[in-house]
Amino acid sequence: MKKNNLSYLFAFLLMLISSVSFAQEDKQIAELIERVIEANKHANNSVEKINNITDIFRPDAIINITRIGVDGSRNHNVLRKADYKAVFVSQYHQNLHRESNLNMHEVRVQGNVAVASFSLDYTIMADTKNKVVSKGYESMVATLVRRNDKWGVLELNITDIEEEQYQGNCSCELYKNPNTGQVIAKVGAPKGDRFENDLNNVYKRKKGGVTYFMVKGIVFEWKDLNKIWTVDSTMKRIEQLGPAKTDDDAIMLILRYVYKDECSQMKLLQ
Repeated sequence: MKKNNLSYLFAFLLMLISSVSFAQEDKQIAELIERVIEANKHANNSVEKINNITDIFRPDAIINITRIGVDGSRNHNVLRKADYKAVFVSQYHQNLHRESNLNMHEVRVQGNVAVASFSLDYTIMADTKNKVVSKGYESMVATLVRRNDKWGVLELNITDIEEEQYQGNCSCELYKNPNTGQVIAKVGAPKGDRFENDLNNVYKRKKGGVTYFMVKGIVFEWKDLNKIWTVDSTMKRIEQLGPAKTDDDAIMLILRYVYKDECSQMKLLQ
């Protein structure tokens, strides 16, 4: 009987030691993920800091990203480690950074394999204007493997649901009346939790041999049918926007200026 009790006690101690060991590994993995998320907040400071994010990934890692936009669009990308790093480098060059709140849900360890599930509530900020570009939610599941007592991500699955967007890719359609010369520009632009289509009257007239446009009450000069300028109330040139050879070129240049806070790009739909 005493022998059986000792056997039970030994088995219980093994279970306890194993439980403590797994708990420590769970904590280690959770802390590793927390460090990477924290590094991402400051990755805009230098390209070198981006390495703190991607070093956690194994060379053969795969990253699956499914994005659902505010406009209902859905796209899926499968990236390798170098491709995923390029996303952060691009973000750095665009003077953008992410502010994230991490929620750890579960970490399970089985030998040298672990699965961690967590989520992020994020905000993407434009550094130059300290302005919110977009907000969203990411659900993530990471599969990690341990080699030489070091954990590395083998696969990361991300579902990114964009909840608000204040700047992004815009579209434009031009409607022309051949009889009157009137032009209406329909611009699809992000407005927080939705996309909206704005209808803009584009007014054009010539005065003293100079061509002028007006959109949303802003006047532009088309000097010598070449360069577009913004002008003040006295028609004095303020800012040069660039060259334009045709009416459509001029209108698109003007609309990109008018929607500069909402549109990082604007595509003319034919």
